[in-house]
Amino acid sequence: MTTEERRPVRVDAIERVVADAWGAALGVAGLTEQDHFFERGGDSLAAARMAAQLRTALDVRLPLSAVFEHPTLGGFTAALRAEHGMAVDEAAELYLSVLACSEADAESLLGRLDD
Repeated sequence: MTTEERRPVRVDAIERVVADAWGAALGVAGLTEQDHFFERGGDSLAAARMAAQLRTALDVRLPLSAVFEHPTLGGFTAALRAEHGMAVDEAAELYLSVLACSEADAESLLGRLDD
């Protein structure tokens, strides 16, 4: 496989969030769209960890069967989009923007929510 075919996933917000969740669950970095969850060492426990992280990040419920039905990162991301529409993209963008905030910025935002 050429380098171009194995380009790292980091094109848009949802792909970044999914790749990060898969990477955290699998203990690997630099995943590509072609990476297969189970070939990279995933099992049902790793799938549960990944689903929990995505539930927290994107506020979506994922059946564990989703990763069995769509075991490549690209296929899984496409299925997530198909199931949840643009809302999942918006949630991913918001999640990444919150992660990028400094502690002071986060406290300021939270303070505004309390008002």
